[in-house]
Formats: sequence, structure tokens, C-alpha cells
Amino acid sequence: MTVDIRAIFEAALLCELKEIAANHPGMVASRNKLKIKQEKKVVAELFFDHLARVDSYVLGGMVYGGPIFNCASDFEPPYKSNLYNKGCFSFVTSGENSKRFSGGLCGVIKTPPPDLAGQVCDHIRSVLEEFYIPRMLGCIVPSERTIPDALMSPDDYAYPAVFIHCAMALNPKIASADILNEVISSKKVVKNEDYDLPLLVADFVSSKRVHRF
Repeated sequence: MTVDIRAIFEAALLCELKEIAANHPGMVASRNKLKIKQEKKVVAELFFDHLARVDSYVLGGMVYGGPIFNCASDFEPPYKSNLYNKGCFSFVTSGENSKRFSGGLCGVIKTPPPDLAGQVCDHIRSVLEEFYIPRMLGCIVPSERTIPDALMSPDDYAYPAVFIHCAMALNPKIASADILNEVISSKKVVKNEDYDLPLLVADFVSSKRVHRF
């Protein structure tokens, strides 16, 4: 695939990213990237990386600011982070099990020929708006989807137990006995019971609304 064909696709992609940003206050589009701002500070980004060897694109994202990140930064768990960066959440589609981004298990989208660029960009915009952007926003400010998303792929979170604790502390309404039972039953969330469980059940122990399975 020539550089010119890549340029055509990336120009079409930029148009879509700009339209997405126009509909989301605090979002800024640039070449192959969407940045998310909060209080004029960039706190997260979604980006497209071109893999020359297979002439394909992967989608990645990272959250490195915002209320949940700031809360999580106050903790120092006695075990290693799942991530190799300083974000509280990070992903690359090449590591996903779903076919959501690429339509296949590889997690990459082949650079399309010019006559298919618009179609591919429409698909990318759809999955960004329906899944990836809401998920990123839920990693910045806790919402109803924050904990279910963390349970879906805990390895994408630096310290999932700390992340979930901070989300519940910032927005107690998203916590319930049922979902917390699911959280504390996950070995990928609870890595050190002595450290993680007190964080997760502190608000529930007194009312006996949570029990360990």
C-alpha cells in the first residue's frame, strides 16, 4: 500500500474525528488522534497507529488524568501494575478478544483502498461513538458503565481494585451488592486480598450487603 493511499484514508479519518470532536465538548481531533480534555487539561487520548509490516491500523487509548486517575494516584499497591505506562487505563485493539474494531480476531484494520475509505471511516466512527469513547469517559468520571467495563477487561487497568474503589468513592450510586460480589470474586481484580478487599468492601461491611463467595 502506497503512502498516497494511506494519506487518502487518514484524511478521511481526520474528517470523521473532527465531526466526533465537534459533538463532544472538551474533545480535540488531530491526525490519527482524539484528545479528551477536562478543565482545559488533556486527560486521555484515543489514537490510531499504522503497522507498516502488515499495512494496517490498530486503535489504542489511555487515560492519564481526571478524577478517577487522581484518586488512584494516591495509592501504592504492593504489587505490579498491569500497564507499562502511567495511565490508570490503557488498551490496544490488537489485544482484544472481540471483533468490535476490526471485524476479526486480529484487532487491526487493513489500510483501505480509496474507494472504500469512506465506508471504513463510517465503521470506525460508529464503534468510537458507541463503545470506545463512552468507555474512555467512564474511566475519567465514574458512570454506570465504569465497573462493568473494568470487570470485562481488568488487565487493561493499572490496578483494577484501586480503580473500582475510586470510582465507587467518587460516585457511590454506581455500586451495588450484586456488582461488588462480582468484583471481589474476580481474581484478576483482587490480586492481594489483604490490600484490595478492604478497599472494595469498606462501604458495605457494616450493612452486611456483601459476602465473599
